[in-house]
Amino acid sequence: MTIEPHRDTLPATRHPHADEPMTWPEFSARVLRGNGISLAAYVLIAAQLVWKACVLRHFYFWQDDFTYFDRAAHMGFTWNYLMFVQSGHLDPGPFALAWVMARVSEYNWTLVSVVLLAILLASCLALLRLLRTLFGNRPAILIPLLIYLLCPLTIPDLVWWSNGIEGVTFMLAAFMALDAHVRYLRTGNLRQMVATAAWLLVSMLFSDKGLLLPLFVFGVTAAYFVEGSWLKAALRSVARYWKAWVVYGGLLAAYAVLFAIRLSSRGALPTKVGTPHGVGTFMYDLFADSFVPGAFGGPWRWFGNGIDAFATPPAALMRLALLAAAAVVLVTIWYRRYAWRAWVLLALWLLGADMAPIIIGRTDLLDPALTAFLGLDTHYVADAVPIFVICLGLAIWPVAGRPDYYVRHQRPVRGQVAPMMTGFVLAAFVFGSIYSVQTYVGSTTSAPGRSFIATAEEAVASVPAGTTVLDQLAPPSVMASLLLGQGGYESQVIGSMAVGKIHWVREPDGVIPNLKVFTTDGRLWPAAVVGVYSKPLPRKAVCWPSVGGTITVPLDSTATVTNGPWTLRMSYIASAGQGVSVFFGGRSAQLYLRGGENTAYLPVEGSGSQVIVTSTGPGALCVGNIAVGGLFQNKSDIPIPAVPAPG
Repeated sequence: MTIEPHRDTLPATRHPHADEPMTWPEFSARVLRGNGISLAAYVLIAAQLVWKACVLRHFYFWQDDFTYFDRAAHMGFTWNYLMFVQSGHLDPGPFALAWVMARVSEYNWTLVSVVLLAILLASCLALLRLLRTLFGNRPAILIPLLIYLLCPLTIPDLVWWSNGIEGVTFMLAAFMALDAHVRYLRTGNLRQMVATAAWLLVSMLFSDKGLLLPLFVFGVTAAYFVEGSWLKAALRSVARYWKAWVVYGGLLAAYAVLFAIRLSSRGALPTKVGTPHGVGTFMYDLFADSFVPGAFGGPWRWFGNGIDAFATPPAALMRLALLAAAAVVLVTIWYRRYAWRAWVLLALWLLGADMAPIIIGRTDLLDPALTAFLGLDTHYVADAVPIFVICLGLAIWPVAGRPDYYVRHQRPVRGQVAPMMTGFVLAAFVFGSIYSVQTYVGSTTSAPGRSFIATAEEAVASVPAGTTVLDQLAPPSVMASLLLGQGGYESQVIGSMAVGKIHWVREPDGVIPNLKVFTTDGRLWPAAVVGVYSKPLPRKAVCWPSVGGTITVPLDSTATVTNGPWTLRMSYIASAGQGVSVFFGGRSAQLYLRGGENTAYLPVEGSGSQVIVTSTGPGALCVGNIAVGGLFQNKSDIPIPAVPAPG
C-alpha cells in the first residue's frame, strides 16, 4: 500500500505562464466574474446621484423649509423645539438637522443638497445590502434597485427640502431595519434585534409613517419567514420571536403615546373626515393617477403651479399602467403561491400610511374643489416606493436560505419570452422615468424664490439696525402663504436673516420715521399709503389750522375708502411729546406723538370725508398731509437694492 503525501507536502508547481503579466481583458474578466453585480449596482447608483444632483440644482427652498429654518434660528436645541407639531406631523429628526444647518450656513442650497445626496447614497447602499440579504447575490436584484433609483415618485419629495430630508432618511431606516431584522431571524443575534429597534426609532423620528414600519416588518416575517398559512404563521412568529416583538412593540407604543400627547397639546387631533365621495375620489386618484403610473415610470405629464407640480398622466397611459399592474400581480400570483401576500402588504401600506392620515387629518376632503389635487400630489406616495420594491422582490423571487416551497409553476413562460418581456418593461420604465422627471423639472421653476432670498439678503445687509418693516404675506415664489396662516409671513422667511437688523410690524401703530416694505422681488422700498389723501393745504400754509386744540383735515372727495381695515398715515411736527385723539369713520383712537418732525401710523376702519385730530397734551402741534388706504411701496423713491439679484 502506498501512502500519498499530504497536499501541503507536495512540491509546488508553477503555472507555465505565471510570470507573464495579466492582460487588461483577463484582469477585467476576473474582476467581473467575482464582482460584476456589485460593480453594476455601483455604476447605477453613481449615475443616478449625478442625475439627481443636476435635478436638485434646478430647485430651491420653498414653503415649510423657511418655517424650519426660522424656528431653528430663533430657538435653542430644546425639547419644545424638537417636539413641535408642524401641520399635524411630529418631526424631531428634521428639526434637529435644520438647527445644525441653520448655524452652519443658513439658506445654503448647496449644503442641504449635499446632505440630501449623502443620505440618498446611504439609502441606495442599504437597499443593495437588503436585497442581497433577502434574495442572495443574484443579477435579478438589480431590477428592484433600478426601480428605486429612477422612480419619479420620489423626485417631488426629494427636491422639497423639508419633505426630502424626511423621505430619504425614512427610506434608509426602512431598508436597514428590515435588513437587521432578517439577519436576526437567521442568526438569533440580539445585536441585530437592537439594530433593528434603533433603525425603527430613526424612521419614527424622521417621519410619522415610521409608526407603521414595525407592523410591516411583522407582516414580512409572518408571510415569508415562517411556514404555514398566514394566520398560523403570524401566531408562530409571535411565539418564536416574541423578544423582538416586545422590543419593537414597546418602542412603537411609547412613540405613539408621545405623538398623541403632542398632537392633543397643540389641538391638532383630527376632528372631521371628508365626505364619502371626496374620500373615494382621493383614494382612486392617488392610486390610479399617482402611484400606479409612477411605479411604471410615470406620470409623464404634470400640472405645474410654479414651484411644484401635480401628476396628470394622459388617460391612455394611465389605463395602460393599470392594466400592466394588474398583469404583474396576476402573473406573480399564478407563478408563486404566496406572491399575493406581498401585494396585500403593499396595499395595506398605501391604505394605512398614505391614505388614512389624509382622510382623517385633512379637512381639504370636505371641499370638492381641492379633493382632486390631493389625489394628484405624489408627495403622499413617495414613501411607498421603498415598500413597493421590497414587495416586488418578495412576489417574484424566493427568500435566500429558505426552501422555494411556494412555487406553483417552474416555467411560467417558456424560452426567451420572459427575459424579453422583462427587458421591454424595464426599458419603458427607464425611458418613462427620465422623461417624467425632466418634464417635472420643466414644469417648475425656483428662479423667483432664489432671487427673492438673494435680493432680500442684500437689502437686509444694507439697512441700518432697527429699521421697521411691514410684515406682509410672503410672495408665492417662496410659499403658498395663505395655507400657512401665521407661518406664511415675510418675517418667517426673511426674519432669520435679519435678526437684530429689522423690527417687524403687522399693523403700523404709532410713530415710525422710515417705514419700509418688501416687494415680491425681494427689494426693500419706503412705504406709502395708497388710497384717499388730504386736500391741498391752504395757500402758503404748512399746517392745517388748529381751533381750540382741534385740527380738522378734509379728505379729497374724488376718491373714497370703505369698510377696511386701512392704515392712516399722518405727517406732523410737535414741539413736545403728547397724546392725541384721532377720529375717522365714526371711531376715535388714541395715539402718542413723539416730539419733532415725524410720521405716525394708525389702524383705522370705515370711511369718512375728514380726519379730526384733537391734542390732549401740552405743546404745539402742526399736522400736515394725511392719507388713508393700503400700504404699498413708494415707487417715486429708490429701493434697496436698485435691481433684484439674479435667480
